[in-house]
Amino acid sequence: MHRLTKVFSLFILVLLISISFQSNSQTNNSDKGDQPPTMTMEVMVTDMENNPREGEKIVFSDTVSHKEYSGVTDKSGTFTIELPGGSTYHVKIKGLGESKDYQSVTIPELQPNKRYGKSRFTIKYEPPKVYTLDNVYFDVNKANLREASYKELNELVKYMERRSHIRVEIAGHTDNTGDKANNQKLSQQRANSVKQYLVNNGIDPSRVEAKGYGESRPVANNNTEKGRQKNRRTEVHIIRE
Repeated sequence: MHRLTKVFSLFILVLLISISFQSNSQTNNSDKGDQPPTMTMEVMVTDMENNPREGEKIVFSDTVSHKEYSGVTDKSGTFTIELPGGSTYHVKIKGLGESKDYQSVTIPELQPNKRYGKSRFTIKYEPPKVYTLDNVYFDVNKANLREASYKELNELVKYMERRSHIRVEIAGHTDNTGDKANNQKLSQQRANSVKQYLVNNGIDPSRVEAKGYGESRPVANNNTEKGRQKNRRTEVHIIRE
């Protein structure tokens, strides 16, 4: 997928796993052809204050088979997943953009037809509130979205579908080239275009605000082309969790 550059530093505070082997616990899957037995894992995701985070997608990537197993948290911040034993998994959190490896966890070899306890895996983290969409493109001095923007915007649609309780602001920004009033107008039109794309793809319009900031909030020096390019950006602001 396109890499979605963002103000995206996740702070993993706690990553705990406890595996208990109890004779009266849940039975693992043991007779599914050549598949190894699996361990049932309950995954919980919370913020730093232990509030459950709904709609978070967690990916377990098998370092041996390279298969990926994933789940999305419910209102209680949890989901249950089956992971084959005898492998190490990279744990990734799927936010707005590409997944990143944050921790590894090993599931030991499991014996067929033997009962194992459910493992519990807890992640605490606080995601950023602002993301920059680097792969959203417009025609020069216009608000028309180019087709190259659709893949990235589709990722935003999926994110908002998973996290159906959030509201966002689409913030349009320009550099300081040209007339200030025109830049303000253009940034608003571009923010409107992104909002309309989301709405056209099933996102409730009440969940999306569009606001243009023109040239008023630069993040780089407008005296260089590289700086001006950084200032011509579209951001997603999480305004309600």
